[in-house]
Amino acid sequence: MSECRLIKHVRLLRHGESTANAGAASADHATIPLTPKGVEQARLAAASFTHAPDLIIASPFARAQTTAKAAVAASPASPFETWLIHEFTYLEPARCANTTLDQRRTWVHAYWSRSDAAYVDGAGAESFRDFIHRAQSFLNRLAEHPAQDIAVFSHGQFINAVAWVIEHKPQIIDGQAMAQWRKYEIENHVPNCGGYILSKHPDGSDWRVVRSSPRERSAGEARRAQDRVGSVIESAQSELSAREIVQVLREVTFEQRTMSRVGTASWAEIHGGHFLVDIDGWQVSLFNDCDTLDYCDECISADGRRWSFHSGDRSGTDPVALLSTWEHQTLERLLKAL
Repeated sequence: MSECRLIKHVRLLRHGESTANAGAASADHATIPLTPKGVEQARLAAASFTHAPDLIIASPFARAQTTAKAAVAASPASPFETWLIHEFTYLEPARCANTTLDQRRTWVHAYWSRSDAAYVDGAGAESFRDFIHRAQSFLNRLAEHPAQDIAVFSHGQFINAVAWVIEHKPQIIDGQAMAQWRKYEIENHVPNCGGYILSKHPDGSDWRVVRSSPRERSAGEARRAQDRVGSVIESAQSELSAREIVQVLREVTFEQRTMSRVGTASWAEIHGGHFLVDIDGWQVSLFNDCDTLDYCDECISADGRRWSFHSGDRSGTDPVALLSTWEHQTLERLLKAL
């Protein structure tokens, strides 16, 4: 394995459906269990991994622990650690005991309307500033950890805090930042067992977040696109196969389709990371490993179906691996020319 292959990959996943997600009251924010559907989602997420992670990390909250334990059972040789990557507890836990989300809506609205990043609602709660510092500390700890392929099971708000920190690089955590993050969180809903893929090159460059498209999107489009990126549970009707993707890639090499770059960075400028292209309406993310075409990370077809390297199709095949040597070389040459 070359030095360029030491790019850190982090699969950041939300827990499976919890009883609170399903509308039930919860006695304690930290002990909310999964529903039967959530248990099945966790099993499917674990089964989607094409190889055992170097490390599995989970929030201390029960719903994330249970989801992660499915991955641990599937990859028993992988080390398992619990980190403080739990959900944002911004309301006092004692007064939220045995309440539903609907019953807490007035409190939630009042908290966000206050727009005070230093405010702590009561015993056991944390400020928005402390919440974002937890997300920043998580990224720092990940960067320092020797593991290169890491699976992380956390919560929707924490996952979006991590993504927001990477994308917006906030310098001051104040009321304005709080309002910006709240808007970001609403527009980028993370589905159960969905999330992001993070990557970091060993040259010290910033973290990258894999998304379906870097283009500017409306709120509705952003939410729909986020569902495309992370979900590892797809109906058979919406599945996109690796063989369909490889056919599109082959048609590019035979000049039967037009491929264009999405974003400003060229293949050479990315060097080690994800390179996004548009192929007649197909959005394809290809991994550039030290100027070499390595694998297809994800794809969204022109009709909205999706495929991910980490959720995989039924055979777990990478479309790039299905190309012939000539097709692979030709596609790589075309990518470098974009």
